[in-house]
Amino acid sequence: MKITDFPAYLRDRVLGMLPHRAPTGLIRIGKPDRHSPVLVTGNFTLTVRRLRDALRGHDAWLLVANSKGIDVWCAAGGGHLTHHDIISAIRTSELAHEVDHREIILPQLCATGVERPPITEATGFATRWGPARLEDLPAYLDRGAQTIKSDRSMRFPAWERLEMAVLLVVPMLIVLLPILAGLFGWATMAVGGATVGLFVAALFGLLPWLQVRGRRRFLTFAGFAAGAGLFGCALLSIVDAATPARLTAVSVAAVAAIAVASIDLAGFTPWYGSYINTFHNEAHIELMAARCTAAAECVQVCPRDVLEMNETQDKVEIRKPDWCIQCGACIVQCPTDALRFRYGDGRVVEAPTIRRTRMNMLGRRSVEMPD
Repeated sequence: MKITDFPAYLRDRVLGMLPHRAPTGLIRIGKPDRHSPVLVTGNFTLTVRRLRDALRGHDAWLLVANSKGIDVWCAAGGGHLTHHDIISAIRTSELAHEVDHREIILPQLCATGVERPPITEATGFATRWGPARLEDLPAYLDRGAQTIKSDRSMRFPAWERLEMAVLLVVPMLIVLLPILAGLFGWATMAVGGATVGLFVAALFGLLPWLQVRGRRRFLTFAGFAAGAGLFGCALLSIVDAATPARLTAVSVAAVAAIAVASIDLAGFTPWYGSYINTFHNEAHIELMAARCTAAAECVQVCPRDVLEMNETQDKVEIRKPDWCIQCGACIVQCPTDALRFRYGDGRVVEAPTIRRTRMNMLGRRSVEMPD
């Protein structure tokens, strides 16, 4: 990343909760020719910037489809990036006139909402899945566009966890700081902001070692809320600004911030399924073995290694059901509808419903997709 690009990176990350659109179309990475690979992405500005950096030193075409300025995973899961958008990008960019081959590489994380066969039927371009994470693309291309098992798994390193903390904290502070400054003064604002930022960052930073699923998660969040409140009060005392009103204000702000983070902390991670999506009605992936033909499309797109091939039986198996994040990618991509969701109340959601609908912001599968 160039130093001059840093302000734009910072803006795109800090405001990552808001859609930010990059131009769609065909971008040259390096000096691509008519035989260079074509990589597909959405038009979330930060993703396009990072792809340019990650692919430096490689020659490739980058086909940017309209994902409404949202990152690929969220856009595909919410119905903002579909195979219709990719078909449109192929046609409007006149990709067929730029390359001699007829293949595009799709980001694995769009598998929750992008079906491959319609793309080939409409454009003549075959498709294959690339890695789940863009930083794995250089090695993937160096291997001749061949994925390995580690390419398919979603990691969540410390730097990315802290980025997510910033993404969550900034909207909180935009609301919180003017209130604290206006009602209680600048010292209270500074202490409240520091407390909220530090403890939300700690929550994400320590995530691998915290219990954030199941009923015990409430103990985790209660502990962080109490710790944040006490820390804020201590900090006010240190700066000699402790009054009953200020102590109360900072404590309430700290507890409120942790409460907001606790609403759906899992939904901010690539490791856990959203609380909202299955609130009081947990979903589990279910395999109907009789329908499985060992196509292994599901194995290729699962970001959490839930599914594996059983070579002896020539069938897919659910090896790590507790790791499932209910993204639905495996269900969408299975060519024989051998996978589905079964909810705690016994309700079953079959593959056609998963393909026809997407999640709204409240986790309800109510967004209807065009045919």
